[in-house]
Amino acid sequence: MKKINFRKMLMVAVAVALMMNMTACGSAASSTASSTAASTAASSTETVETDIGFPTKETITLVVPGKAGGGSDLGIRYYSEGLNRIYGLKTTVTNYDSNTVGHQTVAVAKPDGCTLTIATSALNIQYITGNAEVNPLEDFTLIAALQDNGFSTLAVPANAPYDDFAGFVEYAKAHPGELNAGMPAAGANTFLFGMLTQATGIELNKVECASESDRLTNLAGGFIDIGVVGVGNAQEYEKAGKLKVIGTVSSDGVVISQYPTELPDNYKTLQEQGYKDCYMMVHHYLLGPAGMDETMVKNMNAAMQAVVEDETVNKGISGIGNVPGWYNLEDSKAVQEAEFKQAVEIAKNLDMYVQG
Repeated sequence: MKKINFRKMLMVAVAVALMMNMTACGSAASSTASSTAASTAASSTETVETDIGFPTKETITLVVPGKAGGGSDLGIRYYSEGLNRIYGLKTTVTNYDSNTVGHQTVAVAKPDGCTLTIATSALNIQYITGNAEVNPLEDFTLIAALQDNGFSTLAVPANAPYDDFAGFVEYAKAHPGELNAGMPAAGANTFLFGMLTQATGIELNKVECASESDRLTNLAGGFIDIGVVGVGNAQEYEKAGKLKVIGTVSSDGVVISQYPTELPDNYKTLQEQGYKDCYMMVHHYLLGPAGMDETMVKNMNAAMQAVVEDETVNKGISGIGNVPGWYNLEDSKAVQEAEFKQAVEIAKNLDMYVQG
């Protein structure tokens, strides 16, 4: 019988045990390292998301309360591109032909930052006049007040017996209720004329001209005596001798030199022409559903400053005739409340006030 070497067997057993222990320790160390790395990565991701407020993993839907090609649509697309490029966010732009439906879609969405919109005064006007139930101040979370809507050009027929706004006011006071103002039945331009009549004490006869093309045609034909048109169309039609411009309207304190290109003196704002109360607040507001987390909103607001100040975005917003801007949360709320208050006052003066 072969003699068993117990000492050798013991040494082999100890060696095997040591090897097994080293392997186990290596696995544990590897597992711990992986866990730490994953935790660090997760922490890093959470920090980035917390810093900018916007969701970084989900696609953000930016709702346009209107058809493609309009000012709101173009503005949202510039912001969408900026959010993609600056922060690497995933965004999609969705248009709704009805701004009422667009607003409602955002109001009833989950307050997780994944469904947002950029709205203008149409949201205020629809609610105040009772044409929509979505409350701008209660059914949304205000994230930031952004750009001013720019300049609304006041155009009159080329043969009108006045060449500036002062002459128009003087003529209107001498002929109360005789001058026809082309405007929608209820809209931003309706409120703009409500502001003008309230500030100057003139009386105008309202003629429904819902679209800008209608107003341009009626101005050129002399069928209306004043209408609001875009700066670009005003320049083109004025150059062709089909109308003349007697001024522009913008927000309080905005001057015509802030327009992207130089314009002649007859395009100066009514405030520049001495009518300090003739201004119309129309800002664009980044909104989400009511109930969004306060910290998320604060960080989203701060993140939007870099987007607005980005050269490409800023140039794009200016290119559509708007005045780029960004306000912190406190100032955004003040701007929104002031604009809403002005709309309420105008609605009451127009006998169109229902709620608010």
